[in-house]
Amino acid sequence: MEQMIVDDLIPAIVTWIEEQGSCATKTKLLKLLYLFDVEYYRQHRSTFTGFGWKFLHLGPWAAEYDPALSSLLARGVLFEQRSSSPEYDTAFLRPVEHSDAGCLFGNVKDECVLLGVLKRWGTRTTGEILNYVYFQTEPMEAGIRNEPLDFSLIAPARPVVYSRSSSGKSPAEIRKLRAKFERQQAEKKGNQPRPFKFTRPKYDEEYFEAMGKIETA
Repeated sequence: MEQMIVDDLIPAIVTWIEEQGSCATKTKLLKLLYLFDVEYYRQHRSTFTGFGWKFLHLGPWAAEYDPALSSLLARGVLFEQRSSSPEYDTAFLRPVEHSDAGCLFGNVKDECVLLGVLKRWGTRTTGEILNYVYFQTEPMEAGIRNEPLDFSLIAPARPVVYSRSSSGKSPAEIRKLRAKFERQQAEKKGNQPRPFKFTRPKYDEEYFEAMGKIETA
């Protein structure tokens, strides 16, 4: 994926999180990018970011992430806000301007993949996200520390197959209900007013004489 796309993706995620009244840290943002790549891979068999993910320290990590984030901070696209709590030395990422994720995708389906990840995890704590990332994503479940993560282990998305739910009625009951419906339709049709029949007017000599007087008046 081109770097320009990633440079637009990161501010869009940070903007979404802030608009929900939550906040993004550097670690949380990294894990959300990973989760998006997992779900995007499930649909397309390729990642969106193109990052080279590997199992390092706190789970999935990519060498491309730090330079991308540093560039956005240096260019003033994002800024860091330090926590006011003396107990925590945490920097929260915030957008300078609103950034919309919709322009990143060529179709609504791919945008929904990102929104699905954000709606589920965007306002969760980093600890909750890490717990899911470690134990419930296929690349990490089989991951080896300091080795690249294998995204090919991700199960493909299952196509949605439409099927009508059963009414729970027996065949005899269904036949009875169908016959009742057909009678009601026949009665309804019989009670409908007959369509209006237009009778063409007859133009006699008296009519034409009157029209002549009007024309010459």
